[in-house]
Amino acid sequence: MNETLGRGYARIEAIRAARGEALAMPEPGAPPPDRYNSVYFTLFVAGAAFLLPFNSFIMAVDYFQHHYPKSTIMFDMSTVYIVSACVAVITNNLLLDLFTYNTRITFGILLSLATMLFVAVCNIGWDGFSSSVSYTINLVAIGVVAFGCTIQQASYYGFTGCLPPRYTQAVMAGESAAGFWVSLDRIVTKYSFSQPKRSTFMFFVFSILILLGHSMLHHVMMRHPLVQHYLRLTNESRHRRRIQLHLNPTEDATLMESEVGEPSYGVLKLQSPAPSSGVGEVENTFSFANPVYSPTAAPPIPLASPPASVSEMSASPSTLRTPRPSYKVEDVVFESPERPTSWRSFKRGVLARWAVARAIYPYMVSIGLVYFTTLSLYPGIASEVPSCRLGSWMPIVLMSAFNLFDFIGKIAAAWPYEWSRSQLLMASGLRLLLVPLLLLCAAPRYSPHIVGDIYPIMFSVVLGFTNGLFGSVPMIMAPSRVGREHREIAGNMMTLSYNGGLLSGSLVSYLLLGMLGPPAETCKVYPTPVLPTIPPVPINSMNATYVLPLH
Repeated sequence: MNETLGRGYARIEAIRAARGEALAMPEPGAPPPDRYNSVYFTLFVAGAAFLLPFNSFIMAVDYFQHHYPKSTIMFDMSTVYIVSACVAVITNNLLLDLFTYNTRITFGILLSLATMLFVAVCNIGWDGFSSSVSYTINLVAIGVVAFGCTIQQASYYGFTGCLPPRYTQAVMAGESAAGFWVSLDRIVTKYSFSQPKRSTFMFFVFSILILLGHSMLHHVMMRHPLVQHYLRLTNESRHRRRIQLHLNPTEDATLMESEVGEPSYGVLKLQSPAPSSGVGEVENTFSFANPVYSPTAAPPIPLASPPASVSEMSASPSTLRTPRPSYKVEDVVFESPERPTSWRSFKRGVLARWAVARAIYPYMVSIGLVYFTTLSLYPGIASEVPSCRLGSWMPIVLMSAFNLFDFIGKIAAAWPYEWSRSQLLMASGLRLLLVPLLLLCAAPRYSPHIVGDIYPIMFSVVLGFTNGLFGSVPMIMAPSRVGREHREIAGNMMTLSYNGGLLSGSLVSYLLLGMLGPPAETCKVYPTPVLPTIPPVPINSMNATYVLPLH
């Protein structure tokens, strides 16, 4: 499966620099140094770790096909993972303002780690359950893993959106290396241990050790001064945005709507009497849109009226009308609640997501098509391609080829070339041609239409490279179409579209499975054709001498 869930904000500065545009606004204040690149390394490990559990299940295809023969285990695991991931994306969007990044990420780490431990020890190492119960445990486990991993993934991309672009690239690099590393790990363990059960158990143990290391590194990173510095800047940016919208509520009303009744506190500066708009008119409206106001000041005395005499002033002191000082809002600091407390807050979040989706919908459609094609073929159809020469190694070879070139495609996506929306949509549509090509390598099972091992490997290479390239470019481009304060929403919306493509592709893969026909009882070998044999020609009929046939 592709390792890109949401790679939202990488290489934006490089693209703008290549176009000759100004770079993003500089961050105020000098950030603390990232000594020894500890934050970068931790985010690299994080990118690999939150995709590691699913890749571990998928790359153990030989064990599951041997343990559950003539089953649809790979199709079922893929579908359960995608459905659970979609639920996790929606849940993460709804709970975006309820829990912090650290809380959501920690929850996902613990959930994935506990599930992997249970499967490795109880379902693979001990293997004391019946076949049907074990099958169900695997499906439930991969659903739980999907929920935890997707919560981590969406939260990490929202978190790295607050940091400089190189740290988002660290997560991308980790994701790119995850599938390839798991493929190498599976090849080594399968080659080192002849028994499928033992090799799969060691394979899961290595994945669990990486998850443990990731858990410790994450909690150390969250206390790093550099991380605290940029999180503080992001919070201040959000507060300034709220201030701007209160002072000018008509600006960008669709993306962020000011909440009535939200407590605010102003720093007021003493000013001269409020100016009048004309003779006899008073400008003392109590409004944030009016920068100079005095809510309790009496109307100023018109300049045309004569000054009052001393006798009048002493005679009627109650009628004294002295201009009072007005005030000017110098700064406003909002103590915005951390949790939404009303239906209005929920509605504001829905409207914000709808407005962001309208701004980036071509990229959402493009990434949805890319992953629809990928999940229609991988890992389900790819695991059903037969090979009498490679045997149980064939699905591992196809998946390793996919992961390797997916990694190369993601590296190519970092090149600062700005793809147009029409180019992305066209490339995503052309990838649909890979569906019938790879399907003909497996259908029908007893005699595939496209014969030979090289063709499915070549199609897997193209599938992986285009998946890495065109699955990353929309994620790179989309965040640049919205403001900084809406990039987390953009990342979550792209992840939602991504999961929509995954879910629809996994459901279509069941239709493609029905086209393969019944399983073949024997493996049909297609030998390499040889030259025809030349019959012996007599040279001397009397001696009956013959020439040896040529082969």
